[in-house]
Amino acid sequence: MTGFGYSFVYPGLGIEAVQRAPVESRGMAMGIYTAFLDVALGILSPLLGLLAGVAGLSSVFGLSAFLALCTVPLAARMVVKPHQRRLF
Repeated sequence: MTGFGYSFVYPGLGIEAVQRAPVESRGMAMGIYTAFLDVALGILSPLLGLLAGVAGLSSVFGLSAFLALCTVPLAARMVVKPHQRRLF
């Protein structure tokens, strides 16, 4: 699942984020998108480790699944009909 997320979902959502930015700001949009991933991994990973120590390993999987499901409405909102998609 992790490999699927990094190889398909992360770049796919990055493309959507960049395409929605003005042409002159697309580099910054990609940088911000990548920075948010880095911050999330840097902050959430240690917090999940603390949670595992306090509430057990199963709580980490439960919280991770919940957070992943919270992103479904955001990703669904980004879905665009193929004929409406802009490439540049």
